[in-house]
Amino acid sequence: MLRQYLEAKAAHPDALLLFRMGDFYELFYEDAQRAAPILEVQLTARHRGTESEVPMCGVPHHALESYLGKLIAAGLKVAICDQVEDPAQAKGLVRRAVTRVVTPGTLSDPALLESREENLLAGLVWEGARGGDGVESGAGAFLDVSTGRFFVRRWRTAEEAREDLALFRPREVLVEDGALPREVAEWVERECPCRTDLPEERRYDARRGAELLARQFGAATLRGFGLEEGEPAVRAAAEALAYAQDTQKSPLEHVRGLAVSLPADHLVLDATTLANLEVFRSQRFEGPGRRRGTLLGVLDRTVTPPGARALREWLRRPLRDAAAIGARHEAVGELLADHGRRARLREHLARLGDPERLLARAVLGTLAPREAAALRDGLAAAPALFAELAGAAAPLLAALAETDPLAPLHAELARRLEEAPAADLERGGVVAAGVDPELDRYRSLAKDSKRHILALEVRERERTGIASLKIRYNRVFGYYLEVTRANEARVPADYIRKQTLVNAERYVTPEIKELEEQILSAEERQVALEREEYRKLLAEIAAAGSGLTALAAAVGTLDALAAFAEAAAKHRYVRPMMGAPGGPLVIREGRHPVVEQGGREPFVPNDAELDGESAQIVLLTGPNMGGKSTYLRQVALIVLMAQAGSFVPAEAAALGVVDRIFTRVGASDDLARGESTFMVEMIETANILRHATAESLVVLDEVGRGTATFDGLSLAWAIVEYLHETGRPKTLFATHYHELTELAALLPRVVNRTMAVKEWEERILFLRRVVPGSADKSYGLHVARLAGLPPEVIRRAAEVLANLESQEYDLTGRPRLARGGGPPGEGPDQLVLFTPPEQVVAALLREVDTERLTPLAALNLIASLKSRLG
Repeated sequence: MLRQYLEAKAAHPDALLLFRMGDFYELFYEDAQRAAPILEVQLTARHRGTESEVPMCGVPHHALESYLGKLIAAGLKVAICDQVEDPAQAKGLVRRAVTRVVTPGTLSDPALLESREENLLAGLVWEGARGGDGVESGAGAFLDVSTGRFFVRRWRTAEEAREDLALFRPREVLVEDGALPREVAEWVERECPCRTDLPEERRYDARRGAELLARQFGAATLRGFGLEEGEPAVRAAAEALAYAQDTQKSPLEHVRGLAVSLPADHLVLDATTLANLEVFRSQRFEGPGRRRGTLLGVLDRTVTPPGARALREWLRRPLRDAAAIGARHEAVGELLADHGRRARLREHLARLGDPERLLARAVLGTLAPREAAALRDGLAAAPALFAELAGAAAPLLAALAETDPLAPLHAELARRLEEAPAADLERGGVVAAGVDPELDRYRSLAKDSKRHILALEVRERERTGIASLKIRYNRVFGYYLEVTRANEARVPADYIRKQTLVNAERYVTPEIKELEEQILSAEERQVALEREEYRKLLAEIAAAGSGLTALAAAVGTLDALAAFAEAAAKHRYVRPMMGAPGGPLVIREGRHPVVEQGGREPFVPNDAELDGESAQIVLLTGPNMGGKSTYLRQVALIVLMAQAGSFVPAEAAALGVVDRIFTRVGASDDLARGESTFMVEMIETANILRHATAESLVVLDEVGRGTATFDGLSLAWAIVEYLHETGRPKTLFATHYHELTELAALLPRVVNRTMAVKEWEERILFLRRVVPGSADKSYGLHVARLAGLPPEVIRRAAEVLANLESQEYDLTGRPRLARGGGPPGEGPDQLVLFTPPEQVVAALLREVDTERLTPLAALNLIASLKSRLG
């Protein structure tokens, strides 16, 4: 047995081996020592105290899934080594073999998966890496074994790869040894639960990779999938598929296609933007409540797992095609207008369950009987669901109405499955009566052996004419016929004498021995026949894979659309009018979709106008707690929602299609990489400046606040100028640097807006209203007073503020913190960063050569100087 274990372990050295022994799965040696604390089980040992001591621990086989969950959550791989022959029929040691390898990226068990999220395995391939810091070409393949979704991304730089990995967050990454650029390798090490390094023999070259994929999809060439056979994406996809097939011990027939995902197809949202906008995860709530306080938490009113996953994908990768966006809006509008139909659709949808994950489990041979019944019951609701869409005006809904409800598959499931099947095949009671006559007979024998014995007894009495003939049973002879001596002459010739008693003779016949054998083995034979019939049923489900995949896609799309309509009805959203790419963004009475749900006070809506001509950049000033950050985020979220296909929280909205949303908000650091808060801020800002286009939306909140005042103000000033002149993205720029508001007079596409406040008896009221103009102070002391700082601190801060506002600086740029507070004669005051116009005029006059100045030039100079004084 130990030899069996060591052979299996040698074949899977990077996985914990769970070795089936009777009713337990056992772990040995280092595996046991590693797993025991994670599983919270006792570590024991064989041959304890001897040189041959073997550490071990075990878990009950019937509770395997719960223990697997703990190991997978720890980022470990687990090889399941099962008994693959019947112990009752085995000659010698029962043969064992690894039947599946469970890894974080190849899960299919419902108990281990989050039903509303995908579970991705990523294969990465790089070619032409330069010094570990960049790549000439690279690609990633992303496979969800639980649904069959399979797509690839092409990358030109390591930065693009890191952004995609952070966006899709695979649970496991496959890497060709030593082939990752530093930036990507650091992300995998820090963020990915499991990294698997592929040895040389498990890698695929371009030719082998293309052959594997072509066989999988039944295609002669991969060009129909948008792939060239020699590119890195082919190798990445082949390695991901082969790894999944190997771990699942299955050809994965439900993986039927491969999509090439292109950035131009969708509005680009990097992981930083999704985090800053709190689309999926809240920065305020931890644990199970992380959906609380998120855009997903507001919009996700789906009732099916495919719908929940589709909605997440729509929010993560909104559309860029105006026609496709409009199609979703039209469908949402039609569902919104008809509450009754929407309610009926959602009722039918709730019964559909998760067809694509059930299909995957059928293909893998792990679909439980009750899951098959759930698929049957879901398919029963499909005809009514799609009939409800008959006559729909919206083209998207009309197309969904044409979905095949798979009536033949439902009929077969209904015919062959018990109404309420047992939890597993070992208990019987899975296959319905009438499917297999032989199965029905064995089931009858197992349930009612006495009736069959009595029937045989009656037949033998009639055949022999012996009215007193009886069939009896004992442990020695089993079943036998007993005939009194008075009737001995009537015994047929085929009766075989077994025992003689004083008053009777006992006989057996071939028929009674056959019946006895059938009765004694009936339960075992019943289970075997049910298993065989169930395997046939799983094969039929797998054969309907393309139809089930299409059905699941339709269910997901319809559920997500209905969820958008439900949210629009509940929260008073309106349909946005979509314009051309790069067109103006005009929002009337816009609201923050999340903040308006959780506020104690009524939310104050605001307008927003951004365009490429007169209001490309909005400089937003105002007090702390005035609502600047909320305003910035709500504009970005409204654009995101609109392009995802949702209605938006506003009175009206006309939005040009955006190619990318960039955000730089909040303060964070990355100490693991030695990057300070300000360094992270500058890295994110640099990314924005390099990639923003005229079709982008940029949201910047307090850029430059992470360093000294002069440095930060200088950087903020230069950044605004750069955005104005280069790329020209539509930009919302919130700042406490009031000096930046002067840019509105210098740059034609910069406008000033401020958060309105009302001052009353040394108190301020935050009106939360965005109005034209600029703020001249931030009211920080008022906020500090509200926060409870000691009065003496507030008074001293007011003195310092007064001196700062009078712009008294020393030669090093540091303010004199009190009037006369520094040593006398320390030197002249330093001028303000942006010299006052009067001083500029004086400096110019000093440089003028009046002796050579012509009258006309003098007049022009005077006009110029006067304009500077403004």
